[in-house]
Amino acid sequence: MSSQESDSEIDDAAEHAASMKRLKAKDPDFYEFLKQNDKDLLNFENSDNEDQEEDDEEDDSNQMDDEEDEEAEEEEERSVLSSQKLSYIKSHIREEPTVKLCKELISAFKSAVHQAEGTDSKVDMSHSEHFNDIIKLCLIDLAPALMKVLNLDPSKKKVDPTKSKLWKKLQMSIKQYLIDMLKMFSIMKDASVLTLLLKHTVHLVPFYSVFIKLCRNLVKKMISFWCSEEETIRVVSLIIIVRSTKTFSNEYLGQVMKEMYFSYIKNTKFTSASTWPMINFMKRSLAEVYALNPDMAYEHAFIYIRQMAIHLRNAITTKKKESFQTVYNWQFVHCVLFWGHLLCRLQEHEAIKSLIYPLVQTTIGAINLIPTARYVPLRFHLVKALMHISEMTSTFTPTLPFILDVLKVTDFNKKSNFSIKPVEFSCALKVTKSQLSEAGFKDACISEVCSVTMDYLKIYASSIGFPELALPAVIQIKSFIKTCKVSKYNQQLKAVLQKIEENSLFITEKRKSVSFGISDNDHVKRWEDGLRNQGTPLTVSKKVPREVEAEEQPKKKKKVSK
Repeated sequence: MSSQESDSEIDDAAEHAASMKRLKAKDPDFYEFLKQNDKDLLNFENSDNEDQEEDDEEDDSNQMDDEEDEEAEEEEERSVLSSQKLSYIKSHIREEPTVKLCKELISAFKSAVHQAEGTDSKVDMSHSEHFNDIIKLCLIDLAPALMKVLNLDPSKKKVDPTKSKLWKKLQMSIKQYLIDMLKMFSIMKDASVLTLLLKHTVHLVPFYSVFIKLCRNLVKKMISFWCSEEETIRVVSLIIIVRSTKTFSNEYLGQVMKEMYFSYIKNTKFTSASTWPMINFMKRSLAEVYALNPDMAYEHAFIYIRQMAIHLRNAITTKKKESFQTVYNWQFVHCVLFWGHLLCRLQEHEAIKSLIYPLVQTTIGAINLIPTARYVPLRFHLVKALMHISEMTSTFTPTLPFILDVLKVTDFNKKSNFSIKPVEFSCALKVTKSQLSEAGFKDACISEVCSVTMDYLKIYASSIGFPELALPAVIQIKSFIKTCKVSKYNQQLKAVLQKIEENSLFITEKRKSVSFGISDNDHVKRWEDGLRNQGTPLTVSKKVPREVEAEEQPKKKKKVSK
């Protein structure tokens, strides 16, 4: 075909397309008739130009246009995945990449994906070396080659491929590659392969950001990996989520945060020693995602903390088993832990700081909902959440009574039964009726009371008012020691009492030399900071052994010694 004939056909196609558009505006009924009965008449257009225009206007469409699919199929039919061709691509794609080489490699990858799906019979990729070579080339060399061809600098914070002069030539091929990459995530189940695909996808985020719909699909897939796969996959998925969401509008960013929060809640329904690491990772990483937009974080925190308070109110007013269960479950506890962590993370934001009070009040209300010995494990989980808020935000919370009340709600003088297995508070919210009378439960209670009391008082160990703060604990511990008949429990509490009294005496002696008044906040703060740097008997003492830290993975269960 001569060039004049070709130009003539292109002009005819453009004129025909324009006439069809006029027909659609003038007589829509007839246009719909043609659409249903003669699609070829409507599709008689210049494929290359029309594809480019549609892609620019419809980046967030659900699928590629029919013409784009036809073009991709024709390109696939023309491709010959021979060993010679792969060798040529392999030898040139790294040092001398071109638009043609990138398109050929993307086309080969498309065939590989279809072969993996079992939907492509046109190309023989039965040899594993052939398939592996294509995948390896794409994962290692394609992203740098695209950056080089498009003359983009990957070291910059914001990379915009659309500003490249050659973007239009590669746009459709890159879009097809991004679609195929999403398919690969569904096909490949092996963790090592998924890790490689995800590390490669990190470099593709600038290209995904051009196509909004594909970027959203990518984020959805990454959220599913973030909350379900092994550690490396979860970390890389989080990186992709954070980088992808930077281009999102506030509305869709809020949707992503909400979806991640619901995934977090869903995965905290059952908590065990094996799931604690994943839950802690999700908690911290979700807080970092919320930190990207503090205003959005405040909106979500306000809504969901209020929702928790409503559940608590319903439980208090109705006093039904079903309403109690909406509060006394792992999901509620982990929500308290998460929002406490987030408020500490964003405490400099004034609006978010104002939510500390309602969260603390809701947590205290949950502790007091069923103040019995059966729910002592849940009590300690919530107490540790309050302690974390108190320490990180310098906000006083009256936590000590909830710790020492354990000494009242449990009868330690009653004869104990032999423990078949140890009671792990770290992975439990309540104990059974039979466990209440077991020695293992009582041992765990005393151990937690001692360690948590020490940890709480260490927060205020350098406070000028420490003697007055610790006085109720001293009185209550002494009272318990007088009435308790179990010597080993008394010995543990006496050790704690000795440290508390030493610290109180130390602060009292230091206060004798003070020349300023208690109302002089600036001098009080400087005095306390100096004492904190110097150290007190409570802070320099060895830690009391604990079963679990609030922010750490629980230890494995120990065997019971007879």
